[in-house]
Amino acid sequence: MKIIQFICSAASLFTMLTHAHQQSQPTGAIQMKDTIFREYDIRGKVDSELPINQAYDLGRAIAYYLRSQNPSCKTIAIGMDGRTHSLALKNELTRALNESGMNTVFVGTCPTPALYFSLFTGDDIDGGIMITASHNGPEYNGIKLCLGTRVVWGKELQKIKGLYKNKKHILSDTIGTASNAPIIPSYLAWLTNHFEHLKNIPVSCIIDCGNGAGGTVMPELVKQMGWKNVSLLYEEVDGTFPNHEADPTVEKNMRDVKKAVTSQSFDFGIGLDGDCDRMAPMTQHGELVSGDKLLALFAQTVLTEHPGAGIVFDIKSSSGLIELLEQWGAQPIMSPSGHSIIKDMMTKHGALLGGEISCHFFFKDRYFGYDDGIYAALRLIELLHTTQQPLSELLTIFPKKESSQEFRLFCSDEKKQDVIQAIKDALSQTNDVEISTIDGVRAVFPFGWGIVRASNTQAALSMRFESDTKEGLKKVIERFYALLANHLDAEDLKPLLSAQGIA
Repeated sequence: MKIIQFICSAASLFTMLTHAHQQSQPTGAIQMKDTIFREYDIRGKVDSELPINQAYDLGRAIAYYLRSQNPSCKTIAIGMDGRTHSLALKNELTRALNESGMNTVFVGTCPTPALYFSLFTGDDIDGGIMITASHNGPEYNGIKLCLGTRVVWGKELQKIKGLYKNKKHILSDTIGTASNAPIIPSYLAWLTNHFEHLKNIPVSCIIDCGNGAGGTVMPELVKQMGWKNVSLLYEEVDGTFPNHEADPTVEKNMRDVKKAVTSQSFDFGIGLDGDCDRMAPMTQHGELVSGDKLLALFAQTVLTEHPGAGIVFDIKSSSGLIELLEQWGAQPIMSPSGHSIIKDMMTKHGALLGGEISCHFFFKDRYFGYDDGIYAALRLIELLHTTQQPLSELLTIFPKKESSQEFRLFCSDEKKQDVIQAIKDALSQTNDVEISTIDGVRAVFPFGWGIVRASNTQAALSMRFESDTKEGLKKVIERFYALLANHLDAEDLKPLLSAQGIA
């Protein structure tokens, strides 16, 4: 009899975990688009691609996924940015997780790195959900998902897509709890404690929060650090982003910072992106600094303390960075672009530092190894204070290169992988080129190099070009233009030509 009861109990548990329920939906309800399940997160336009009334089913699919990966997964931290629909998404996801028998802890409106911080420092937290669309416009929203302290990405997100489409969920006879535990106070306490040596120093800087989640931290951080000469721009959290797109790596979004540093004599400027996992610096002369150049400065400091350390950089980075890392005796590690891949590569190689040209910086040296724009800003301030040199002077160590900006040319999500494959095929028939295909195509010619890859966050192709000379740079761009012209409209290619004076 006991054996029969045990078998029945086991069968009941199996049914709870595997039952597929077809929840009734209103006639004509918009389903979530397949394209929102991207490489590193779930992200799309609210209503047309990511309908709020489907967030409950998505949350149940997420709960099913988390429990299938870790049967003891019980408590999930949830954070959100200040977008106008983030609260509605949070409420639906919380309800879905709770009704799946999982507990939720709402850590508040906060930056993405603060949510990550809760995973590394909180008690009994088994995973995290950050509701954000990073730097995308106000019509977008999305989810960054973590299991334990690791980001869920790539094929795992595609599994969640399948679970959502099949209405998979956990049948639970208990309702989980929903509690609140704001993370910003402990996040601030950690930062101010670990940068105690920077308190009350004369920092002359302007920081643009871009109306993003940085506004939940920066005013109080500046106050607690006692920085009298630090000025904040657009620190009010406003999900409509009324002043500019919250992407500080784009020149036009840093116009107000440039005006301030050049007219008000700030020593440097900093821009934060919408969810604060990125920061971009600007010199006192108004030069916007790319992520690979700042990574070189960070690497030089880390290598002083840890000779031979592994430094991970993305495939779009300058060859000048590689030259410096080799010169300094580092272990240079080239990686596909993407914050999740960089973190995995750092773990695989035991690297202490990683970075992308897009200004994600990952410090395993004295930190947890995830991308945190606020922490990176503190490390920059520390570097400038320690060296007592302006940022522009420190950057003179970087080898002279003729480098283009990072271009993003429109290409539909359905088409961009086909374009990449066609370019691979064409270049493989060419004798004067060496190609790397770990992420798109990076082609090295005798006169320079270029890369084209599919953006993981936009319907776009991302590309960058570099040479030792202006003539070589022009030749690289012309070579790629000829390849792309077979697949993109001339109108979409215009920015590529006009920016280099080729048109």
